[in-house]
Amino acid sequence: GIALRCQRGGVGMAVIGFTRSRGIGVSAILGMGNKVDIDEDDLLEFFAQDPNTRVIAIHMEDVKDGLAFMKAAKRVSKIKPVVALKTGRTPLGSRAAASHTAALAGADEVFDAAFRQSGVIRARTLFELLDWARVLYMLPQPQGENIFIHTSAGGLGVILADALYDHGLKAMEIPADLEQALRKYIPVFGSFKNPIDVTGSSTPEVQAESAKIAIRDPRVHSIVFGYWHTIITPPMVFARAIGEAVEEARKEGIVKPMVASLSGDVEVEEAARYLEAKGIPSYPYSPDQAVSALAAVYRWARNAGVVQVKKESE
Repeated sequence: GIALRCQRGGVGMAVIGFTRSRGIGVSAILGMGNKVDIDEDDLLEFFAQDPNTRVIAIHMEDVKDGLAFMKAAKRVSKIKPVVALKTGRTPLGSRAAASHTAALAGADEVFDAAFRQSGVIRARTLFELLDWARVLYMLPQPQGENIFIHTSAGGLGVILADALYDHGLKAMEIPADLEQALRKYIPVFGSFKNPIDVTGSSTPEVQAESAKIAIRDPRVHSIVFGYWHTIITPPMVFARAIGEAVEEARKEGIVKPMVASLSGDVEVEEAARYLEAKGIPSYPYSPDQAVSALAAVYRWARNAGVVQVKKESE
């Protein structure tokens, strides 16, 4: 469901291993080279109506017709997410681009403003381009801004909270009735203020039941799971507990964006793959990448009007 447009074929090859390793298919991979007669706006218009494409990912070194691109992107990005990696943004990169495609990279500030105005989600690295595209493909639309952090380690919760703030996301205030529901399972020395810390002593039952409470609460719009490797709840035990909770909710028609960050020994990599298979993008060792991916989903949802950003006074 992901269409990848690349300026050069070598970059396009990067997606093959990435998508295979993560079980995500692509609708098309195109290398455009010097763009003699086809430009980005042509492809945006094509993929907007392509039934096999749900997300459009663009690697570009320049734009031939900036106004045509912005016009097309502004319309298409409200229908389908558009993620772009603009390379040649530094003096050294710009010279390199000119040497092999004669691309005039242009001032990076201009591209930055053009992307924002046209609703394009700008990636800064190739990993972000590919990862955000797959997450936008995998996750459902959020129904609001309230994000629930569910973690088994206080320190990891702080890292995730900082990452939410850095990416312009909102950690929801926990209502009194939701806190009371969580207190039935979480130890008294846990934290009941978002981030919710179920503690490192939590059993698989505590992990599962507290997750179910968050998943089923309609005031919780998205969830970030933070896992810390423990003997009481090993990585795969945690992954199965969360995976089963998510599957139960889906059978009841409850879906919402969820991502996971797992820290610990190498067993967390297998657990992350298990959660990925359950539709939860998961990141071993990297809390910021989990939040960054969720932020991409919110950037598209806000641009498309799916989520309305409220002011602090509202």
